[in-house]
Amino acid sequence: MKSAKLIWISLLLLIGFVEKSQSQIFIGTTEIDTSSIVTGIDTPWEILWGPDDHIWLTERSGTISRLNPESGELTELITIGDVNEQNEGGLLGMVLHPDFDNYPYVFVVYNYIGSSGIEERLVRYTYSNGELGSPVTLLEGIDGAGNHNGSRLVIDADQKLYMTTGDAANTSQSQDITSLNGKVLRMNLDGSVPEDNPFTGSYVWTWGHRNAQGLVISPMGLMYSSEHGPSNDDEVNIIEKGRNYGWPNVEG
Repeated sequence: MKSAKLIWISLLLLIGFVEKSQSQIFIGTTEIDTSSIVTGIDTPWEILWGPDDHIWLTERSGTISRLNPESGELTELITIGDVNEQNEGGLLGMVLHPDFDNYPYVFVVYNYIGSSGIEERLVRYTYSNGELGSPVTLLEGIDGAGNHNGSRLVIDADQKLYMTTGDAANTSQSQDITSLNGKVLRMNLDGSVPEDNPFTGSYVWTWGHRNAQGLVISPMGLMYSSEHGPSNDDEVNIIEKGRNYGWPNVEG
């Protein structure tokens, strides 16, 4: 029920961002009335329905906020100072701990400037008294770029965290299982490598990805990803342990 509610609220939010002058739209023959509940948001990337019945969202410039969908009140929780926003990069994916009442953790991925240029970092924050703090870096040093950063996050029923990474505009990395780029990564919630991952000591769960930026787990437990093609041939894949999804040798 919450998933369906989130889909509709997300749709209305996005309509509000780009169609503020339009109060009605059609999906097929179905007419939908729309209204903006918040404006002035700078490039929202992740939108989640939180356990507090608020909408949690990231902005690529580095801000994480909570939105009250009833009142439209937007509360800034944190602005991450070292976020590097270039082209399609910046503050990207976010997921909340599934037992948020007992473990008020918020996991986010963002680009920053590291020793080799643009890199990617996964950080866990703790939510307390209306703010996010106590950052713990779980993974960093992944190659980033102005595009192809992946960065979608989900947590499964076994308390494992999955993170997509893009090829960072370097296609050779997707087929290199020693690289963390062009992959779906899997880890424990403390950032350690699970013992049952397909490659000993490696975060790599699947490889051969170009830029997977959709990741969801169905009620039946199947994991689906959506992935951009170079100009067409976008993909929807079922993600399974240890599989090679073909990029750059196979697309679509």
